[in-house]
Amino acid sequence: MALVTFALILAFTVPACAGANETSIDWFMRGLDLYQQQKFNDSLQAYNRALELDPNDFEAWNNKGIDEGFLGRYDAALQSFGNAVAINESYAEAWYNMGVIYDFKGYYQTAVQAYKKATQINPAYQKALVRRNVDTDMVMSRSLSCACQDPLILV
Repeated sequence: MALVTFALILAFTVPACAGANETSIDWFMRGLDLYQQQKFNDSLQAYNRALELDPNDFEAWNNKGIDEGFLGRYDAALQSFGNAVAINESYAEAWYNMGVIYDFKGYYQTAVQAYKKATQINPAYQKALVRRNVDTDMVMSRSLSCACQDPLILV
C-alpha cells in the first residue's frame, strides 16, 4: 500500500516539477523546431509559453508573428512584430516581417516604410531592399495612374 501511495505522489508531483525547470529558451527552441516541421499552431503555443516566461524576448515576439502570419492572423502578426520592435527598435528582421504582412494586407505604402526601416538598420539586407523597391514601384505606378484620368496619356 505504501508503494502505491508513493507512486501516486510521484505521478502528480514529477510532471509539475519537470516543467518548473524549463526556461523561455527551452520553449523558444521548441517553437523553432515545431515551426520547421510546419506545425504553426503548436509552434505558436510554444512561443506564447516562452513569452510568459520572458515577455521581453523580442525574437520570440518576432517568431510568434511569423506563425500568426502563416495562420492568416495578420493583425495579430503585426501586433507581435510591433512588440518585437518596441523592445528592440533595431531588430531589422521584425521590421522586414512587418512589411511582408503589410504587403499581404495590400498596404504597400506602409510596407515600404517598414522595409525602409529594416534597410536603414541593415543596409545589406537584400530581401528588404528588393521588396522595398518592388513596393515603391507599385506605389509610384498607382500614384501616376490615379493622377491622370485620360488612359491615352498613360500609355
